[in-house]
Amino acid sequence: MKNIKTIIIILLVAGLGYLAYNLTQNDGSGAVMATEALSDFAIKDTSSIDKLVITDTEGNPGVTLMRVDDEWQSAEYECIQQHLVTTILETIKYIKVKSPVPEGAIENTNKNIAAHHKKMEIYENGKLSKTWYIGNPTQDQYGTYMLLKDPAKGKSPEPFIMHLPNMYGNLSTRFVTDPREFECTEVFRYDPLSIQTIEVTQPDSSFLNFKIEALNENLFEVYNNDKKLIGFDTSRVRGYLVQFKKIHFEGHNYGLTKEMTDSIKSSTPYFTIELNTKAGEQNAIRLFRRKYVIDKVGLDGELLEYDQDRLWVQLNDGRLVVGQFYVFGRLMQDIRFFGGEVQE
Repeated sequence: MKNIKTIIIILLVAGLGYLAYNLTQNDGSGAVMATEALSDFAIKDTSSIDKLVITDTEGNPGVTLMRVDDEWQSAEYECIQQHLVTTILETIKYIKVKSPVPEGAIENTNKNIAAHHKKMEIYENGKLSKTWYIGNPTQDQYGTYMLLKDPAKGKSPEPFIMHLPNMYGNLSTRFVTDPREFECTEVFRYDPLSIQTIEVTQPDSSFLNFKIEALNENLFEVYNNDKKLIGFDTSRVRGYLVQFKKIHFEGHNYGLTKEMTDSIKSSTPYFTIELNTKAGEQNAIRLFRRKYVIDKVGLDGELLEYDQDRLWVQLNDGRLVVGQFYVFGRLMQDIRFFGGEVQE
């Protein structure tokens, strides 16, 4: 009987010890804690990385990026900006520990990271390899508070101050959690020889409208509201078509409500541009001037009504984005640009 009691006591003590151990290894969120601080954030051979999942605590939808052959793709868009992924991979490869977090600041730093962070899950060859918790920058902006979790060892009990050598700034800005930021920004990308027609209209100045029709590589016809233009400068036509090789919008519409967006799209456009290729593809955009919401004075002291640097662009799929005058101004020409005269 005495032996049985002894065995029971031993089992109880062992059970309590096991429970206590697990409690000390848990960070309160169900994640097992590592027994020692983890600082091996970097992965030198980034070619083994085939998936990245980036989320945050601020309510953004998050991004899942997957390597397919030699390109990266996302579930949201057919085309994403590859250089943004390259920036992330370079960070993974070259990131280094700048210093440990001072012992007296570890608890507060862990709380801050838990409350506000970006989380990046890194997969190598189809398996979760590391998870980064990316917090705020240090006060001097030369480091970023980060915590590492290993699938086998668990989450590090201590954060580290991480940095990229020779870089000043917050590393968290490299990890974008809004899928829209990854989308390709191309509006027009055409070989000039693939273009069949381009038609440019100005609804408020229709007498300046024009249409270019390519008959072959060096032979064109230009029209002004169905009247043929004669004696025009062919080199200017050819140069104009070249502009359609690389036209990008600047950014997405983050500030306008649906009602405001619909109001702009239902207004009279500043310009419309329609391109048709020899293969039968059509790409049409509408350009709208942006009104200043605050008083803005020009170089001559006059009060400006419209933004001089940016305009709204309605894409072929109907979305409204922001474009730069510097970029789209090259396309906003009128019939006078080509010289010649209208045949009566």
